[in-house]
Amino acid sequence: MKKTLILLFVLCFLVVGQSGSPGAKEEKVPNVGPVKLNPHPASLEGKTVLLRWNGKFNGDKYLNRVGELLTQQMKKVKIIKLWEIDRDTALISDGLEKSERLAAKIAEQKPAIVIAAQGD
Repeated sequence: MKKTLILLFVLCFLVVGQSGSPGAKEEKVPNVGPVKLNPHPASLEGKTVLLRWNGKFNGDKYLNRVGELLTQQMKKVKIIKLWEIDRDTALISDGLEKSERLAAKIAEQKPAIVIAAQGD
């Protein structure tokens, strides 16, 4: 699961995070083959849900509300707010190295699912 989370996070970065702006420093892109995704859990009851915020304005408020709703509607769900455990994770991962470090920190928590949000 740890490898899958890291690969999924890196793939999301590669697809969404490349700005393509002129003068942007080019970063070596890893050769990533097909990725097998984990199946979604049938229920979050008794599971760990990790909330991941990138530090943008109001994203934490949104995720706090998501956490509240999940705990109201699911029995025994464990909510982890990563930015409260490690304030250094409330950042925009603007490079492969940062993305890999962040993915490793997420994987350390062994969540069943990760919900990420940004603000603005």
